[in-house]
Amino acid sequence: MKENSIFTTGLFVVALLLLFLSVGRLLGDNDPERFKISVVVDHSNSDVWSGFKMGLTAAGRAYNMEYNFVSTDRLVSIQQENISMQREIQSGADGIIAELRATEGTGSLLNALGKNAEIMLVDSQKETTEPGLNISSVNVEEEALGKALAEQVLHSTLHKEKKRIGILAGNQNKGNMQRRLHSLLSVLEAGGQEIAWVLPDRGKIQEDMVKANHKRSVDLIVALENDSLEMASRYLKETGRRYVELYGVGNSREVVYALDTGVIRCLAVIDQYTMAYYAMEDLWYKLSKKRKTIEDRVVNFYMVTGENMYSEEIERILFPTGD
Repeated sequence: MKENSIFTTGLFVVALLLLFLSVGRLLGDNDPERFKISVVVDHSNSDVWSGFKMGLTAAGRAYNMEYNFVSTDRLVSIQQENISMQREIQSGADGIIAELRATEGTGSLLNALGKNAEIMLVDSQKETTEPGLNISSVNVEEEALGKALAEQVLHSTLHKEKKRIGILAGNQNKGNMQRRLHSLLSVLEAGGQEIAWVLPDRGKIQEDMVKANHKRSVDLIVALENDSLEMASRYLKETGRRYVELYGVGNSREVVYALDTGVIRCLAVIDQYTMAYYAMEDLWYKLSKKRKTIEDRVVNFYMVTGENMYSEEIERILFPTGD
């Protein structure tokens, strides 16, 4: 009798274990797929991407996705970037987030890449692609940014009605950067300002700026992206030209410090945390087939000065915590 009881108990335990295993397997089959995303941007090791990475991490947690922030130096061409993206797709990436280094020639490139992975663009403008690919983007409103920066310049404290201005125009191979520059110039010229020089980034920002300013010195410099702004800040400090006012777009620790110490008068900061979050979120919608089409999205920018940089809202943008 005792042996029968032990045998029955043993059968019950085995049956229970089999039941647990079956339920576990069933639940496992219902687990949401974990998508793999690769992020290809210019100079990825720069701290200019710190807020962007926090946005990626937050969205990854929310949507059960993982990302690989591909290590890059300066991407000199769209062809070089294409090689990096192809390599990531071949390594198993389900989706790609990319900051295109140029606009011309991107249509055919994206048509080919988009057949093997879902693509999201950030801070980029592309050529027309095949409609079925639905390659969307997350950007700032460039015309509004250029206008806001120009209006800050027009309200400069310099006691000159007509100021001589130098512009570091960044990567003008990008269509969105061309729009940013055009908007800035339109407002400044309408305001009666003198544009002494406009320098696109040819890979020699410091050298080009020194030569241009030697020929025609300026009262004020405007830099349209972070690297150029850092170079201009160092140039003014090293040469003792603190009387030259500096304005620009950026968010690295170096430019934030330059703003805090008065070297930069006004800093336009793009909300990169939200830009990255939106890009990851929209890739999830694409990959999980939750939406058939994804529209382009726009993120905010903030005009930051020494007076408002430590307000609660601006601190959240300048020093994101990922919470």
